[in-house]
Amino acid sequence: MDSVLEAVLKFPDPRGVREVVTLPEAGFVRQRDVLPWEKLQSATVTVIGAGAVGSFTALSMVKMGVGVVEVYDPDTVSLENMSSQGYRIGDLGMPKVLALADQLAAFGGNVIAHPERFLAQSVSGIVVCAVDSMDARIPIWRHVRTSRRVELYIDARMGAEVGKVFAIRPQDPEDRRAYEAELYPSTEAFRAPCTARSTIYCAAGLASFITATVGNHLAGRRYRRELVVDFRQGILI
Repeated sequence: MDSVLEAVLKFPDPRGVREVVTLPEAGFVRQRDVLPWEKLQSATVTVIGAGAVGSFTALSMVKMGVGVVEVYDPDTVSLENMSSQGYRIGDLGMPKVLALADQLAAFGGNVIAHPERFLAQSVSGIVVCAVDSMDARIPIWRHVRTSRRVELYIDARMGAEVGKVFAIRPQDPEDRRAYEAELYPSTEAFRAPCTARSTIYCAAGLASFITATVGNHLAGRRYRRELVVDFRQGILI
């Protein structure tokens, strides 16, 4: 291993999260006629999982103008995260959510970092599930579907080059039935080798679809309940 990386891993950066300087409305003028500024600023988006899809989703939410982004993840940044997740070399060894909050503060993002596993904590508004196992999704959904405060639940699932995004309104019976038909234990899910699980373009691409769905929801526009994308071939399935 490179000596610089060894030093970073052994002595992780002890800095705290920098102060957030909020970006004024003028910074979002290029999207003013597309996205509702006031609704974005008053929105809270909770991202569960700060890995490949989650880290880029949090960045995209901040850049779009979402007022508060909460992120849950108990993991620390490791070397294998560098190629497909939104972290810097200097973040190695840091809790993912703290590294993410520090990064996004530089973009004016109000990120509330929770360096812990999501275990039925109180959530409201829009929730994005970006965990990497089916077994983790099931209890998250069971909690969300009983909450009257969650208006939109987005579940993103990623393979190396194929991804799927569900956009579910928890209080809608048809949405619930359709989504629950796609929930199953990890023993029934395909498990790719560890060297064929994620790519930067699939992670960033899914984050873009998630962000567009949130924008459509807040703007009162229609969006698809289920979207499957093959990034290798460049097609929607």
